[in-house]
Amino acid sequence: MTWNFYDDEKFILKEKKEVKKELLETLTPKERKRIKKVLQSSEPTEFFGQDFTKLGDLVGELKSLNFIKSDDKLKKKMKGMDERNIDIVASASKLRKEYELLYRQLRDLIYPKGKKGEKKNE
Repeated sequence: MTWNFYDDEKFILKEKKEVKKELLETLTPKERKRIKKVLQSSEPTEFFGQDFTKLGDLVGELKSLNFIKSDDKLKKKMKGMDERNIDIVASASKLRKEYELLYRQLRDLIYPKGKKGEKKNE
């Protein structure tokens, strides 16, 4: 127990706080291995939004075809699909940022930063 001094010149007895153990230290070796494996497989990759951009390439290729250029109804439909794809890509981009933020928070929970801001126990 320690004494804390406050401005109004009162001393208050305060219990020492228990130092929290790191998350990985509280797990069994099997659980620790499983958590590390799932964390590693959850890491954001460069391929996260690749499907969405491929869909945009497909829409672009279809729009460039001659039979679509000559059909006004089909041209209008392709324009709508192109706009929808742009909306999807924008949403995917926002989701990517949210995903990366959540991943970093979870990773920091599993691997807390050391005194100098470095990761420890990796």
